[in-house]
Amino acid sequence: MAIETVKASIFKYLSHLHDADYMAKIATSMPVLEFENIISLLLQSVDDETVGLTTLFITDLVMAGSHHPQCEEFRKQYPNSLIVKTLEQMVFSTNHYICTRAVYTLGKTCSYSSVDAINQAFVKLRDIAPLALPRLIGEMGWLGADNFWELLDSMISSPVYMTRWAVLDILHEFNGDEPKEENGLYQRKYRCIEQLRQDSNKYVRLEAEYEYQLLKFRSQSYELPKAIRRRMRKELIRQYKPTHSFAEISSRFKRHLSDNELKEYSVSELEEFIDAIFA
Repeated sequence: MAIETVKASIFKYLSHLHDADYMAKIATSMPVLEFENIISLLLQSVDDETVGLTTLFITDLVMAGSHHPQCEEFRKQYPNSLIVKTLEQMVFSTNHYICTRAVYTLGKTCSYSSVDAINQAFVKLRDIAPLALPRLIGEMGWLGADNFWELLDSMISSPVYMTRWAVLDILHEFNGDEPKEENGLYQRKYRCIEQLRQDSNKYVRLEAEYEYQLLKFRSQSYELPKAIRRRMRKELIRQYKPTHSFAEISSRFKRHLSDNELKEYSVSELEEFIDAIFA
């Protein structure tokens, strides 16, 4: 069967990473539409390994299309392909791995037309899958979504504290080149962090205070000598860095899911896990 042949070739791709000739041989072994259909079926597999390897192959194949003539047809067809439509559907999944792999692939392959679908997935997942939100927001930012700050405002207004906490993880990744107080990015970050400093949840407040102090430090010390900046930053970290951050809690919980072969979780299960850590 063609699907088994393609699947076997994709599973062998780890031994041929970034080998454009190898990818081209697979992609041109049948008509493009037939190949797209098979890839779409593999993406819908219940096996996470199959999904992971298929998304890796797709990403590299699209990128190879820019410099390998035999991959070019696939790259040209890709933006409007069944593969993209399947990935967009996968973003709505409450399976954390499936959702985040799909949105990461859409981002890496510069699927600009997928922003609307990811936006819709955000609405669905905001209060039921908070661990996926940094990836969703990050890829939407990369793809040029024009409502980035509105999405963060929506998260800050969420009744789920992990959703609000996720905002700090997202903001941590956005550092402007000019950390001056009159800088637009600074002002937007400051507004969000200031709200979270008043949050009803103490874990959120602690990390918000740390991010606030970092933001002020960057704006007030960027002209100081490096040695003084290092000393001041070290003291700031010692004084304000919380024992647990959203990123650290998220990593531990995802490891918990993996260790126990769990594909989905509820917010209550996540909160119970966190309470046990802080107990």
